[in-house]
Amino acid sequence: MRDNSQWSLNCGLWGGVRVYVHASLLLVFVGMMYFATQLIHLREVEHVLHSGTLEDGSVYGLLASAVLLFSLVLHELAHALVARQLGGSVDLVVLGPLGGLHLPNMPREPNREIAVAAAGPLVHFLALLALGPALMLQEVNLGEILLHPLYPDEMLNGPLGIVALKMAFWFNWLLLLVNLIPAPMLDGGRALRSLLWPVMGYRGAIRTVSRSGMLTALVLCLLALILRDPPNEFRAIPMWLPLVLMALFLFFSSQQEVQRVDDEDADDDLFGYDFSQGFTSLEQPSGTRRRQHGPGPMRRWLQQRQEMKERRMREIEADEERRVDEVLIRVKEVGIHGLSPEDRSLLQRVSARYRNRLQS
Repeated sequence: MRDNSQWSLNCGLWGGVRVYVHASLLLVFVGMMYFATQLIHLREVEHVLHSGTLEDGSVYGLLASAVLLFSLVLHELAHALVARQLGGSVDLVVLGPLGGLHLPNMPREPNREIAVAAAGPLVHFLALLALGPALMLQEVNLGEILLHPLYPDEMLNGPLGIVALKMAFWFNWLLLLVNLIPAPMLDGGRALRSLLWPVMGYRGAIRTVSRSGMLTALVLCLLALILRDPPNEFRAIPMWLPLVLMALFLFFSSQQEVQRVDDEDADDDLFGYDFSQGFTSLEQPSGTRRRQHGPGPMRRWLQQRQEMKERRMREIEADEERRVDEVLIRVKEVGIHGLSPEDRSLLQRVSARYRNRLQS
């Protein structure tokens, strides 16, 4: 989807897939560590923790970070499994605070993209169904979490195991709600784009989803003005803060998406190459792209950056196609089951690329 790996922590190769954790997610982890410690202090629940020390807040910050990371991994695993079942491939995963920042390589078919986009919210819904009964047996008030997702009360009360279950339920509920928003970079926006694609065309669908994202940002800003924290209660995280941050994220990502379409770089995403269109989008003749803006320093810089990305992607394609010959020789010698996960992932990527070429 985007070249976000340069702002990410490399976590190595897992099953033939390069995994990165984006810097924004690392900042969220740091923020949760800080706010968990502040929450312990401000709400004065040391008597519940049976220790009375502020250092216990870091335990809950680490627990929240681990639970969120696990939920995000489930989210991306669902995308990857569905994508591979539908003929796509996954060679890179970049974990962000709201999900992945890199789409699987898929054939350009709206129905398949809808299925892949729906897999993320679906796995969170299934997690809620699995966690709900366990929490109800512990007499946890699920309505408090469901009706107050921005600030559920008594999240840290109880034994550590129960707190972990409540956090898992809360994070999956938040990720489900956020990813249903019809805005760019979210699963709801990707699903809406795929639904509108056959009717409005790819670029028209992107413009409509971007406008939807801007409208949602406006609604969130209005909610931030309307909603107020309970009187005489000071909270570590004011209720308006997550709403405003989410609104800024949606507005600027939607604005960049509109600018990208206006520049007729339909195969680019917010920060570069759009992997949702497959490698074949680089093969479009340059004459098919209309230039709606006069040349300027920023425009020339963007063009040069795009040309560098295209050259790099062509080099990657050529190298992978050369390596496919070597892999096919090994298939003849040891069979498909004797290949390493990386080799099988390579064959899936190149196969998906060939299918895209035949469809274009």
